Amino acid sequence: MNKLQASPLTQIIEEHFAAAFAHHAAGRLEEAEEDYRVTLAMEEHHAPTQHYLGMLLHQRGRQEEGVALMRQAALAAPADADWCNDIGNVLFACSRFDEAAQAYQQALALRPDDAQLWTNLGATRRAQGQHQAAIAACEKALAKTPHSLAALHQLAEIHAQLGDRMQSSRYQCMAFVLPPHEGKSRELLAISFYFLGRVAEAAEVCRRWLQEEPGHPIASHMHAAYAGLPSHTVPRDYIVRRFDDYADHFDSNLVTHLDYRGPQVLNAVLQASLPANADMRVLDAGCGTGLSAAVLAPYALSLEGVDLSSNMLRHAAQHGRYSTLAQADVVEWMTAHPSRYALIAACDVLIYCGQLASFFTAAQLALQEGGHLVFTVELAGAERPDSYYLHASGRFRHQRAYIEDCLHTAGMQVVMLREESLRVEMQQAVPGLVVLARR
Repeated sequence: MNKLQASPLTQIIEEHFAAAFAHHAAGRLEEAEEDYRVTLAMEEHHAPTQHYLGMLLHQRGRQEEGVALMRQAALAAPADADWCNDIGNVLFACSRFDEAAQAYQQALALRPDDAQLWTNLGATRRAQGQHQAAIAACEKALAKTPHSLAALHQLAEIHAQLGDRMQSSRYQCMAFVLPPHEGKSRELLAISFYFLGRVAEAAEVCRRWLQEEPGHPIASHMHAAYAGLPSHTVPRDYIVRRFDDYADHFDSNLVTHLDYRGPQVLNAVLQASLPANADMRVLDAGCGTGLSAAVLAPYALSLEGVDLSSNMLRHAAQHGRYSTLAQADVVEWMTAHPSRYALIAACDVLIYCGQLASFFTAAQLALQEGGHLVFTVELAGAERPDSYYLHASGRFRHQRAYIEDCLHTAGMQVVMLREESLRVEMQQAVPGLVVLARR
């Protein structure tokens, strides 16, 4: 009899709760609160209403009242992992991290295989400054769900805070290569696969890119690099497109993220070999944004810079050290200016050329008698039989013997040649050579 009498009221309560929940889900918070209040007027301790009204009050800036209601609901109903997680989320948003961690742990006690709960706990530990505990929690999440995007992003942020750029980048790439790929930058997608050591997949991204955009310079060049195809030079349109796009952030990316030290290496070679008498006409061949300008200026009566990228030249002009800046191909420029320079510097330029004979011939022509050429290259390993090859990074690597042969053929004398790494990539020093030659 009592059950029959209670049934209509129960039905009305559930209808009001359902209406309130629908308003809440649709973002109609005023209507939702009104219906939640009506529901509680009929049943003061209706736990679902208390819980979701508590969440709504938090959304409306009434955090303390909201948390109190949610906790009342938790006491009145059977333990629920989702509700514990909701309480944790509200407490986290209120920066009450110790309490949030307790709520997430309560949720995990009920549902230990839930990757999102482990990720939420990891985010809380990170907010508490407990980085190792945060890493452990997020790794638990990945153990449960290997493709958890939220866990990967958390691990990327944690390692960035710890100053481990390599690990942070690794997790960012792992997140980026997860499907779906539609709408993502194909260049960044290929780079991410390459960074993860999945070079065949990087090549496949570029192959499909070329199907959609035949002849695209970046897709063409990087497909050759990732696929290990033979190549003799980087196409001019690739250089222009790539470095025009990169110019605005080139210096910070190169120096900060790749520990680039080309200008320092160049400076050490010149100081050891040439007096800084500032009476020479100097060419900064492939000057880029002008990173080497400060090193070359003490040797220069006039300092000229040449580069294919107009945007790079715009940044180089801001140094105020160049007497001339020209947008041109370096080999063509040197060929057109015979016996003009006492010093030519090509720092991090020949890594974009496979065949070097034409460059050295042009440099020899452009140098005055007794003039010097200083340049850097990346060094091919002894295991490679090729004189040079296109590395998966998109840059060429050359054999030491090939460099010496090309210089000799061009009528240049090697003054100094030593192995020197100019950059770090994937936490590995990239092998290189710095060479000083004289006409």
